[in-house]
Amino acid sequence: MPSLFTGDETPPRASANNTREQMNIMAASSSQLAMTGVYPPVPTREFGLIEQNRHNIGSTVRFTYFPDIETLIVKVPSKEQEKAHRTIGSRLTRKVAKMGVGGLEFQALGATMYTGPTASRKESDSTWINDLVRPGGWPLLVVEAGVSESMPRLRCDASWWISNSKGEVQTVLIIEVSRNPKKVEIEKYVPMQIPRTRVQPGPVYQAHKVWTTKIDQQANPPTVLGAPLRLKFGKVLGRSPIPSVEHDIVFTSAELLEWSRYVFI
Repeated sequence: MPSLFTGDETPPRASANNTREQMNIMAASSSQLAMTGVYPPVPTREFGLIEQNRHNIGSTVRFTYFPDIETLIVKVPSKEQEKAHRTIGSRLTRKVAKMGVGGLEFQALGATMYTGPTASRKESDSTWINDLVRPGGWPLLVVEAGVSESMPRLRCDASWWISNSKGEVQTVLIIEVSRNPKKVEIEKYVPMQIPRTRVQPGPVYQAHKVWTTKIDQQANPPTVLGAPLRLKFGKVLGRSPIPSVEHDIVFTSAELLEWSRYVFI
């Protein structure tokens, strides 16, 4: 499995003899904002107990678990990370609502846990699903956020969602937030089918980057380098748009600039 961490986000590798020790280590670590920790070995039974008692950790956390290698990844998001995915989500919801799309067709699920075909499990920062099209299924849109130097790990997150859902996750946005200097980088990924192998009889999908932009709030004046963000209606809602009423969702450069300004307030 490729390395999930680089630079100043290199996580501690903790070891513990039992679930109580694991929980104590996580609780101590959770006081560090924007920290990501890797905890091996964590057998499946222990992960279940940790998940049931996550309220004892003391902070909002996101879990990613790989049972085959008994490894638990715990992300403790910073204020800026939380604001990044929540505020872009609220703006996206308003744009969809203005087209008359009902709430059941664009349902926010937050950090819901999903399980892949190899039993690996993951929570995102934000997810959305059309409950009329695929109730209880994989989300159509996923947003993941991270701190400075976390882009390699976020790309692995995008790959997990698209490959494990076998292309059912139609769009993944990953957002890297740098506090000093104040910069934001966003990348958009969609599924791309690749040739299957003998050990993978069904369709195989990988994450394909189709768009990126960089926003510099430290510059005078602040700048946006890249095209506006366009989310295809069909990939976000899971159905074709109604002509002359519904259309792709677009965030202009000015809107992205305004959104990123609020991330750092």
